[in-house]
Amino acid sequence: MGKLLELKQKIAAVENIQTITRTLATVAAAKLGRTRRRAAGMRSYAQRIREMVSHQQASLARRGLSLGALSSLLRERVPFHRVALLVISSDRGMCGGYNLEICRHGLEFWEQRRKSGQPVAFVLKGARGARFFQRRKAAVLHQESWSRGGIKRAEVERLLGLLLNLYQSGQVDAVFAAYTEFHSPIHRQPRIIRLLPIELPAGPDERRAGTDTAWSYEPGLTELIDELLTLYLRVQLTDALLESYASEQGARMITMEEATERAEKSLQEYRVQHNRLRREMITTDLLGTLYASRAIEQTSGAPAQPA
Repeated sequence: MGKLLELKQKIAAVENIQTITRTLATVAAAKLGRTRRRAAGMRSYAQRIREMVSHQQASLARRGLSLGALSSLLRERVPFHRVALLVISSDRGMCGGYNLEICRHGLEFWEQRRKSGQPVAFVLKGARGARFFQRRKAAVLHQESWSRGGIKRAEVERLLGLLLNLYQSGQVDAVFAAYTEFHSPIHRQPRIIRLLPIELPAGPDERRAGTDTAWSYEPGLTELIDELLTLYLRVQLTDALLESYASEQGARMITMEEATERAEKSLQEYRVQHNRLRREMITTDLLGTLYASRAIEQTSGAPAQPA
């Protein structure tokens, strides 16, 4: 009887776990759908800004000028003496190896820079990454958690202002970001990109952009370039946050779906054990009744009347 009661308690516990994992998977799938739509639009926007700035870069190059002379955000500081690394992780677990992958990627970057004699200061987005690097005595300049609604404009502006201040004040010579690039719920790729100074890789379309007619500027080229580059950096940062958030939700959705399947398998095993044990108990009770009836027959010498 005690074993039967224990199995009933296990079945109830696993059913509760299955309800939670199924709910978490559903919520993660809904958040993933919204984030993917935002990320797709952000990529197109970033591409258009890059084309505009690259057009000006090519136009200035024909006149023997460079954007680096117009904006400090493009000016290389060689060599880098001190760098900052923004690591984007999550606040919560239950998303498989998502947090560990990006934290290890950031750790490898830290170790490589340390061997080159370049100190790394960390800006940490997400409680999991903060705990990972704090345990390793990393130099943390700033850390913050995620808001309940995901990615908010105020958070992007705060991070953007912090990174720009670190770079423009000369505290660091370069700013990098470690984030997870989202491809699908089961395919994610940890990446490290350089945010500052801004890199503008030239593609085939961008190289042709410099052959167009030169633009006229109002109020002035320097002001417009600074505004465009700040906007481009904002878009890049937002895209990294969106990609990481989508990767987190995709990882959580897959992990919770797998947990739900494992719970279902455990439930089947427990129910089979419960039914087998119950049949055994019923059989034992019937045999006990039969033996008792025969014992009464033998004692009284007359057949026992059924109750």
